[in-house]
Amino acid sequence: MPPRVKREVEQYLRCGDLRYGFVEVSCEVCKEARLVAFSCKGRGFCPSCTTRRAIDTGAQLESMLPHVAHRQWTLSLPFSLRFHVVKRPELLKRIEVRLVRAIWRWQRREARRLGAVGPLRGGGVCFWQWFGSSLQLTPHLHLLVPEAQWLGSGEPVVLGPPSDDDVTAVLHRVLRQAQRDWADEGVSWAEDEYEAMQQQAIQQRLPLNEPGSQRRRRVAVAHGFSLHADTAVHANDRQGLERLCRYGARGPVCESRLHRLEDGRYEYTPKKGVTFTLTAEALVRRLVALLPPARLHLTSFHGVLAPNASLRPLATQQPEAQAVSGPRAKVPPKKKTKRRLDWATLHQRTFGTDVLRCPCGGLRTIRALHSTRSAAELRLAALGIPVPSRILPPATAPPQLTFAV
Repeated sequence: MPPRVKREVEQYLRCGDLRYGFVEVSCEVCKEARLVAFSCKGRGFCPSCTTRRAIDTGAQLESMLPHVAHRQWTLSLPFSLRFHVVKRPELLKRIEVRLVRAIWRWQRREARRLGAVGPLRGGGVCFWQWFGSSLQLTPHLHLLVPEAQWLGSGEPVVLGPPSDDDVTAVLHRVLRQAQRDWADEGVSWAEDEYEAMQQQAIQQRLPLNEPGSQRRRRVAVAHGFSLHADTAVHANDRQGLERLCRYGARGPVCESRLHRLEDGRYEYTPKKGVTFTLTAEALVRRLVALLPPARLHLTSFHGVLAPNASLRPLATQQPEAQAVSGPRAKVPPKKKTKRRLDWATLHQRTFGTDVLRCPCGGLRTIRALHSTRSAAELRLAALGIPVPSRILPPATAPPQLTFAV
């Protein structure tokens, strides 16, 4: 296995383990103490950390995205090209850029019909998902596009929803431009055991029988590609926008859908389809195959929503500020925002409970921080908490002795 795979699994095994570091929290009134373990902060298959990432991303984007309607464009690839994307993720990035430009081209044409004059700029947020609802390796794109174009002064031109013909035209334009990206691509094959596992996760679905799906509007299919644009949220539905952003940034595993049976096997209920059962070994092999590519962003911004875009402060400001400043106002200075929401704030937004508030009414505060394993085990021993010994695999000889070198 590649080193990044081993590192992801080892970090997941340490997630929530007090032996690898924790924070001591106590109430100021009743002095009740709590130990909060560190998380692995992985973006692979850890249900806790991927859920935290999804909630954090949804909260940040809800406060940042402009107050206009947003539409989700989902692009799926044919089976014959998915393994090419797994081996070369930059191919998916090229398709992402072509899809964004094709949608903007259609939006500019619609804005011209409404009487817009001058240069127009669009925006978008793209989420990479490396998995499907049935734990299969399915690289695809979730592109969240505001249904508006912005003039040079920062004034938005609100647009209507696309028709079935518009979605079909966008898909065909993307495919025509993407032909040059795939022209020089030969047949891809697995070069090691991990890529063989990924190829199996693409081609072979887990044992389940899916019911027939009903035809929906704003869906285009051509040459194995599928473009779905029937999911949208209203300009005033900020909670729906946050849920849509959470959906794009979610992880592959929903812990509430996974159950361990008495015989040691696991039962998983996907969002679509019927429940299927698999062994622990098959589950681990599939989860490892769903790891996203290394050193690539899973969330990217385009157009006026890009970090260094000149119109981003005007496009993302609140409606009250837009009404006061006017369409030709100067660009407001950038505000310093927190990079991540803290643990207590995420619990408050998700479950509606304040974890920093003790049942007695007092406020919980941090008393001590133990960031290393030695310091954590020493403190656990002082508190009288037994530390279990870590189970390690049996020692093996170096490979040189096996080959008699």
